[in-house]
Amino acid sequence: MTLRRDFLKAGGALVIGFSLRDSLFAQFERGRTPGPPDAKQIDTWLAIHADNTATIYLGFAELGQGNSTALPQIAAEELDMDMSQLRTVPLDTNVTPNQGGTYSSASINRGGPQVRAAAAEARAALLKMAAEKLDSTVDRLSVSKGVVSITGNPQKRVTYGELLGDKPFHLAFTGNAPAKPYAEFKVVGTSVPRRDMPAKVAGTYEYIQHKRIEGMLHARVVRLR
Repeated sequence: MTLRRDFLKAGGALVIGFSLRDSLFAQFERGRTPGPPDAKQIDTWLAIHADNTATIYLGFAELGQGNSTALPQIAAEELDMDMSQLRTVPLDTNVTPNQGGTYSSASINRGGPQVRAAAAEARAALLKMAAEKLDSTVDRLSVSKGVVSITGNPQKRVTYGELLGDKPFHLAFTGNAPAKPYAEFKVVGTSVPRRDMPAKVAGTYEYIQHKRIEGMLHARVVRLR
C-alpha cells in the first residue's frame, strides 16, 4: 500500500487506448440488437474494412454443401475482389441475415441471388464514391481486387478500404443495381479451395449438434400410444 501511495503522489499516469475501428469491435456492436439485422439494408449483407478486405454475412449453415465457399465466390465476383480478401462469420441470430432454413441443398440456389444483388449494389455505391474521389465518371473506372483506377491512367487509384473502411454504407437494398454479365465472370465457375474442408478433415469442424451452452435444456419427443 505504501508503494502504491508513493506512486500516485509522484503524479504518474498509465493510459491504455483501444481502437474502436477494429472490425471485431464493429462486429460486436452489430450483434447488440436482438433479432436478425434488417435484410433491406446493404450493411446487413456485407462490410468493407480499412485494410481493403470485406466480410460477407450469410444466413445459412455449412452442412457439407459448400455454401461457405460458393456464396463468397458470388460476392467476390460482383465486388471485383479476390477470395483471399473475403471472410464470413459464424451464424448468429443477431449478426447474420435471416435467409431461411438450410435444407434441401438449396442454400446456394436460394441465397446466391440475394448475395449477388447485395454485392452488386455495394459495388455501384463504391464506384460512385470512387468517381467523386478521383474526379472521374463511373464509366471510366475499372476495379481489380478492390482497387479502383481510371482506365488508361492506373496511377489514379483508390481502394475500397480507403473509400469506406469500417464505416456503414447506410444504403437501402433495392436490388436494382445491374449485376455483372456472365461472360465477364472471373471468380464464379473457377475451382477454389473449399473453406470448410480443412476443419472437417481434421475433425475439428463444429456442427450445431456440438454446441453446449451452460444451463441449456434438451428435450426429447415421446409418442404416447
